[in-house]
Amino acid sequence: MDFPYVDYRPGQEQMINASTAAIEDRIPLLIQAPTGIGKTMAVIHPALRGFTQGQADRIFYLTARTTGRNTAEQSLETLRADGLRCKYLSITAKEKVCFCPSKSCDGEECEYARGFYDRINEAVADAYSGEVFTRGNLAAIARKHRVCPFEFSLELSLWVDVIICDYNYLFDPRVYLRRFFETEKNNYVVLVDEAHNLVDRSREMYSAAIRRLPFSSIRRSVRKKLPALYRTLGKVNTWMIKTGKTIPEGESVTALEECPLDLCRLLRKFTAAAEHWLSRNEEAKFRDDLLDLYFDVRRFLNAADRYGTNYATYYCTAGSDLAIKIFCIDPSEHLREKVQKCRSTIFFSATLTPVEYFIKLFGCEDNARVISLPSPFPSDNICVLVAGKISAMYKYREFTKDEVARMIAAMIDRQKGNYLVFFPSYDYMKMVHAMFQRRRPQVELIMQEPGMSEEQRDEFLMNFNARPDGYLTGFAVMGGFFAESIDLVGERLTGAAVVGVGFPQISVERELIRAYFDGQNGQGFAFAYQVPGMIKVLQAAGRVIRSEDDKGVVLFIDTRYTRPPYSLMFPEGWQPLFVSSVEKAGILLQDFWKSESHEEW
Repeated sequence: MDFPYVDYRPGQEQMINASTAAIEDRIPLLIQAPTGIGKTMAVIHPALRGFTQGQADRIFYLTARTTGRNTAEQSLETLRADGLRCKYLSITAKEKVCFCPSKSCDGEECEYARGFYDRINEAVADAYSGEVFTRGNLAAIARKHRVCPFEFSLELSLWVDVIICDYNYLFDPRVYLRRFFETEKNNYVVLVDEAHNLVDRSREMYSAAIRRLPFSSIRRSVRKKLPALYRTLGKVNTWMIKTGKTIPEGESVTALEECPLDLCRLLRKFTAAAEHWLSRNEEAKFRDDLLDLYFDVRRFLNAADRYGTNYATYYCTAGSDLAIKIFCIDPSEHLREKVQKCRSTIFFSATLTPVEYFIKLFGCEDNARVISLPSPFPSDNICVLVAGKISAMYKYREFTKDEVARMIAAMIDRQKGNYLVFFPSYDYMKMVHAMFQRRRPQVELIMQEPGMSEEQRDEFLMNFNARPDGYLTGFAVMGGFFAESIDLVGERLTGAAVVGVGFPQISVERELIRAYFDGQNGQGFAFAYQVPGMIKVLQAAGRVIRSEDDKGVVLFIDTRYTRPPYSLMFPEGWQPLFVSSVEKAGILLQDFWKSESHEEW
């Protein structure tokens, strides 16, 4: 199987060679490479070559987003058009493919679960003549044979060569594919797309939380019917009420380094009593709520079983409720356990800086290899401006919001086209949006909203079709859907502004991370705030230049971009220009676009 293109893009051959060597030598590999050079093809191709040489029994392509899954599928289709023969499967989350979302997953309510094992072999046999199992054709076969589409995809996974799925299916202890990852060693190659997302995602995978009110509510429901369960729920409820009273007056959160062992003993008695009744499969109005609570408690106890110095417990009150969370501060031990089971794991992203941070948190050993590739695109095609006189720090935002709006207006005034402006929070975005709208009422403005559906996100992006005679400015948040994994090539995006350094909000979890890594390596603030913030920044800025033909501007607004460590994290090859005023920015942009005039407002 030859490489499907006549020529390699700059950097692709290095990635292919490094991936081939990592698979041969059975070691992890971290690849930082700019968007647009074809990272997906450059890791899939050597993995498939290794497959043919007996260096892999199966390939897992892990991704955090639908866009990553689509890119992997497109790469495999390109190879299939060039002669590749392999079976590949995309696993989609159960809630997205379920034929009966309003019914429970048992044979009494769902016709696709009823008699599943009577029909599954026939469905697999029907599917096996094909090679491509994506969401659409899996659903068609599942409906034809009346089997659950999600369970069907898991069954079919045993019969394919390449599996495309979410991070969860390797790393999450609740839903990982046990049929593949129960044994100590496997001859698998794992490709981790947009790997910078894995750190925070894995923290949540190995954490767990419970609340008091569900215990109290179910206790009232079972009082007459299940007295033994009623008593165990009462003891848990009493423990939580007493613990809530220990939180210092005037505060709503407190954190401890110890696992709540007394609570865990009570919770184990609750799960035993709940299992005793649930196993009878009796009908009751409270059954679904009890089942949900049972699984929440099981997850909490599983997290408690993993508890170590890399964990903390925090308690949070809200009115009469109390939430208790076992929080995984450092997931590296758990990730290392998974990575070591596979032949080779290749982590790749446009932002794996600083690499020491990711080597540590991915749980890689000292033998892990790293390659970092500069952008192959002409440096003259990007204009990077730093408005370093405007502070976007929280305490100054009210005073500088008009300056921020003026600087954004200066960016779009010099060239018609489509722009994106990224902010660290929705509140800050709305604040500047109002100011900008008053300054540029003629500009078409669209704004990201919390909790947008896939259809709404697609509609937002559809606005960014080529508009050479007009202006469009989209306001969005860093770290969200529009700041990562979207391709707005050519005239679809003219420039982007990034306001602030993208710090996560101060919270009990971020402060726990800070304190932990201060004790580990003295870099608590960097690990908790600086690095995660700059990853969001660089991902947002990376939307502008997506190919060798793209030309655009990136404007950073904040005083912090003028000094280390923020300025040192800019990609190699950038030549940032520091601007002290709106007028200076306008002159530099006019020169960049080589335009003698611009739209007057």
